[in-house]
Amino acid sequence: MKVRGRHVIFSFILLITGFLVAFSYQITKEETKIVKVEDKQLEEDYFYRNQLNETIKENKDLMDELMKLQEEISDYEEQLAGQEVLVSDYIDEKRQLQMITGEIPVTGPGVVVSLNDAEYIPSDQNVNDFIVHDLHVHMVINELLSSGASAIAINGQRLLNDSFIQCIGPVISVDGVEHPAPFVISAIGDAGVLEASLMLENGVVEQLVYDHVEVKVEKQDKISMDARISSEGW
Repeated sequence: MKVRGRHVIFSFILLITGFLVAFSYQITKEETKIVKVEDKQLEEDYFYRNQLNETIKENKDLMDELMKLQEEISDYEEQLAGQEVLVSDYIDEKRQLQMITGEIPVTGPGVVVSLNDAEYIPSDQNVNDFIVHDLHVHMVINELLSSGASAIAINGQRLLNDSFIQCIGPVISVDGVEHPAPFVISAIGDAGVLEASLMLENGVVEQLVYDHVEVKVEKQDKISMDARISSEGW
């Protein structure tokens, strides 16, 4: 059979066409694969994005709950602090009362005031005008209490809030216990304030000196007093 020129051309065209069809199919197949890969990636991205959003929401909820709990704790702490202050105030008040009533031993700074009869008594004068009386002791004690003394003792005998002091001749009786001169009055408190109060111009010390009472006031860093819960012992 004789091959003519148009047959060659027709065959060449068919070859080219087949190649183009095969190439187009391959391209289409690859594009489909790419689309499938992209769809899968999108699904994964969507899944992880949802998980991230849920995590963010959970974190926000937890943070809100944490802040709420912190506010509740802060409220509890404020209430507890208030109760602690209240209890502390009660304890301090109770201790102050116990100091006054002599129920507990106490130690602290303060002053010691010594009162003694006059060494020299003129022969033409009344002896009673030159000795210490219960009035003088009361003057000192009242001044010390008004100046903030938390505990007072006379010759080592702790005074109670209802202690009774009276003069019996040359001695004084404190809750039935007699003490001769000199009378040493110890007071626990702010030593500077107590001393200044006694030494005021026209104050207690000047009045005592005017009444011929020998007075000595000393500040001390440490004064100790035992507990005394009754007027029967001290």
